[in-house]
Amino acid sequence: MHGSPELKMQKSFSTPEQQVKERNLIAETAAGNGKSFEQLYQLYFNRLYQFIFHLIRRHDCIEEIINDVMYVVWEKASTYNEVCRPSTWILGIAYLKSLKSAEQSLVREDRSAEFNDELDYFPDNGTKWISELEVSNWLEVAFDKLSTEQRAVVEMTYYQGLHYSEISEIMQCPENTVKTRMFHARKILAKLFLELNGRS
Repeated sequence: MHGSPELKMQKSFSTPEQQVKERNLIAETAAGNGKSFEQLYQLYFNRLYQFIFHLIRRHDCIEEIINDVMYVVWEKASTYNEVCRPSTWILGIAYLKSLKSAEQSLVREDRSAEFNDELDYFPDNGTKWISELEVSNWLEVAFDKLSTEQRAVVEMTYYQGLHYSEISEIMQCPENTVKTRMFHARKILAKLFLELNGRS
């Protein structure tokens, strides 16, 4: 059992040497090597934890999603064709699993809201923003203002080091859609950053 890693907005790029190591681990996993799979699991745990958290913004179900992701890696390792980077393949699985989990959470929250009038109450937006800034890094707060798709694009571009072409493959959408999501995400982040500076 892993503890929750300390989450920071940190980059997780794989060097060419690491990519070779990861490809070898996937190939050995495909051959049924449990030790290689465990190495791959350990190698990707913190990276997947950050990636999934920045998409769904919850801690309680992340380890379950990681286990689901790595189960697919174990089951489908033989299908990895080495055309894309190992991180592109594994993060693609994580992206789909995260979206599924987020959709299921929304359904549960919608049902619970029917029985909880207090969920309709929110404090003044300005007060809420200031309160959040007091306990969190501004970028983490700003991430909450982005849509799931926008967070995914920012995370995969800046913190996972993926190209737009790789992100479009993961998100199963045209590359221009990825660029559009990044454009809108940058506008939102820039606006929030200016608002923050205006209050400081």
